[in-house]
Amino acid sequence: MVQRMTELLAEISQQPAALSGLRKFYASPGAIPARALCSLTPQWPPTVIFTGMGSSLFAAYPAQAYLTEQGVRALVWETAELAHHHLKVLRDDTLLVVVSQSGETAEAMLLLGSLPAAARVLAVTNVEASPLAKRANLLLPMMAGEQMAVSTKTYTNSVAVLMYLAFAIAGEAPGPLTQEVMRAVEAQEQILERRDVLIPPIVEFFNRPPYAALMARGADLATAYQGALTLKEVARVSAEAISAAQFRHGPMEIINPNHRYVLFARTGKTGRLLLKLVDDIRKSSGRVLLFTDMPFDHPANVRFVKVEPLRMGLGTLVDSVYIQLLAHDAALRAGFKPGKFEIAEKVTRDE
Repeated sequence: MVQRMTELLAEISQQPAALSGLRKFYASPGAIPARALCSLTPQWPPTVIFTGMGSSLFAAYPAQAYLTEQGVRALVWETAELAHHHLKVLRDDTLLVVVSQSGETAEAMLLLGSLPAAARVLAVTNVEASPLAKRANLLLPMMAGEQMAVSTKTYTNSVAVLMYLAFAIAGEAPGPLTQEVMRAVEAQEQILERRDVLIPPIVEFFNRPPYAALMARGADLATAYQGALTLKEVARVSAEAISAAQFRHGPMEIINPNHRYVLFARTGKTGRLLLKLVDDIRKSSGRVLLFTDMPFDHPANVRFVKVEPLRMGLGTLVDSVYIQLLAHDAALRAGFKPGKFEIAEKVTRDE
């Protein structure tokens, strides 16, 4: 059956082109000017604080993971909490990176209004005429094009921009990152070309559960958090993102065959631990949707989705596309208009 093109599906399909355009821009010399970047703090490397809300927050996890692996202190902080409760952590040696698709959410405006006039800000936004962009000492555009539905291409482009920034902070040439982003673009294109084959079995297995837990570790926590948000916004599914390690500390007691457990297990330090958790959940009659680039030989209660191997914590650029398409089709099945807000606002203007 040919599926009609919705606004959300159109924007999901635009991600490879948006990400490819961003890659070409940030791979060029001077896209992130070194002198302007280093002038933002008197100490280098700085303590980096990435701050945002929703997708803009989750997109920073791969960059944080990369920087800490390089020995650079990096934190990911929700903007509302930072502005109200933790402003005193911002010091001269802090590089404050404010991420906001619109550049005018309530929390971003509160934070900017709470900063001293001399405070220096690096902004990542999709709207170059926004208040955030105008306040910034250095602006890095998302270059995602107009985003009308829930965050898809602005999320994946934010991940990539922040990774290019992380490479610049670490003083590393972006060549290897550019190659990996290109691999992600190609993987996205393959998923979209074959979505009529790949997605229906995933939707059938997922089957609109009363509860879904999305789990990962390390940089892939970005996919778990963004995926849970997407399932809530698009398909109205009660979805929770949780660290796979935390799931063993009590939440395993809620394992139920009516629930779905979505795990993102990629090759790396904790990949095998995630596969062990998958095995334990399925043995307790839990049903697992597993996205992995590793072999897995226990099919009972598991829907196995083989994903493209990607380095540098960039798996979210591919795995998130699967979740977007799952949420889109699950919404259509339930009679919702995918990606249309009924209660929340596209740009959050109230805390």
